[in-house]
Amino acid sequence: MRPDIETNSCTGCPAIGGIHLKYQYRVRDNLGTTHKGILEAENRYWVINSLLEQGYYILQLKEVQQSSPSIELDLNALMKVKVRELCVMTRQLATMLTAGLPIIRTFNILAEQTSDKKIKKAVTNIRNDLEAGLPLWESLGKHPDVFSTVYVSMIRAGEMGGILEPILHRLSDHLEREQEISAKVKAASIYPIIISVFALIMVFVILTFVMPTFVSMFASSGVELPAPTRVLLSLATILRSKGVFMLAGLTAVIILLKAWGKKANGRLFFDRLYLKLPVIGPTISRIAVARFARTMGTLVKSGIPVLQALEIVEDVVGNAVISRAVKSARISIREGESIALPLVQSGVFEPMVTQMIAVGEETGALDEMLIKMSDYFEREVIYMIDSMMSVIEPLLILVVALLVGGIVVATLMPIFEIVNTVG
Repeated sequence: MRPDIETNSCTGCPAIGGIHLKYQYRVRDNLGTTHKGILEAENRYWVINSLLEQGYYILQLKEVQQSSPSIELDLNALMKVKVRELCVMTRQLATMLTAGLPIIRTFNILAEQTSDKKIKKAVTNIRNDLEAGLPLWESLGKHPDVFSTVYVSMIRAGEMGGILEPILHRLSDHLEREQEISAKVKAASIYPIIISVFALIMVFVILTFVMPTFVSMFASSGVELPAPTRVLLSLATILRSKGVFMLAGLTAVIILLKAWGKKANGRLFFDRLYLKLPVIGPTISRIAVARFARTMGTLVKSGIPVLQALEIVEDVVGNAVISRAVKSARISIREGESIALPLVQSGVFEPMVTQMIAVGEETGALDEMLIKMSDYFEREVIYMIDSMMSVIEPLLILVVALLVGGIVVATLMPIFEIVNTVG
């Protein structure tokens, strides 16, 4: 069956309620003919599932921007799911189902125990869907803001293969490992941010409120001010007279850069820039490669076809440069080639990565090789973060001490001159 071309209905998609989004697609059938059009569905996953079930290979899929998004949608988007809560919920679900509890009773318990409001609402709705006879994966797919495409795809594979409990345990391991790395990165970034903000506030207060009190005293003394003091007074004058405009300009630049960074070309530019940064770049690269390897390995091990797994990984890898490399690998496989070749050509993946993937393909143990590779890179990430923090922490303290100390010295130098003159 051919999908409706330029229509607002999603042929082949299950009947779903709620707010629908429009997705523009371009697909190719088994005969090599290209089709395009617009499907309307509740989320991206439904569109992918519908097109794949009809036997099409997806060439392009993007959401059609709505002209007037509602305030309710915007507010809902601001509410983020606590990843830790999702990890706990998934582990509890796996444990209770393995123990033999009926699935509806399990979701009743989860609805009572979950503290995250967004997850609780989703779990309650899923329980109602299960009571109505819907499969679990289909119910999860109605909540893309809570359950990712990776999550839903693995549950679907588990249900269809009759191995839901092992898949849930595997998914729990995957989420917990992701959470561990994410928490490590956040913890490493909090300290430098706090110190930097503290230093900026201190400098601003000294230049804006403290320095002006010395201006009249310096002017009436007739003492020639040292160069550091003159620079400091000039900065204080600029901040007092034009500080508001400078802050407004800086805010505008940040907003514009963030808006551009959300676009495809802007995101690609910044992600490429991040990878080239000294010290930070290799860490970002290893985090993205570890995420690619663990997600891909977990999906393939769960029975999801390699092409579909690459389609999912392309969206969740977290870096536009690496996402492009994954897309090239997907196209390569479709044309009968290997995964490793386009990854080598991208220049993003280290030789060790591509060689391990090539060996995994040759031996038929791609999933195991990917998971081993993710374990290695995650250990590397933790080691690199710990090493960076051992250097950054004392370095930041030294920079702040030199900055504040320099300001204090520049302020006191003319005072000593005045005292010496009077003496």
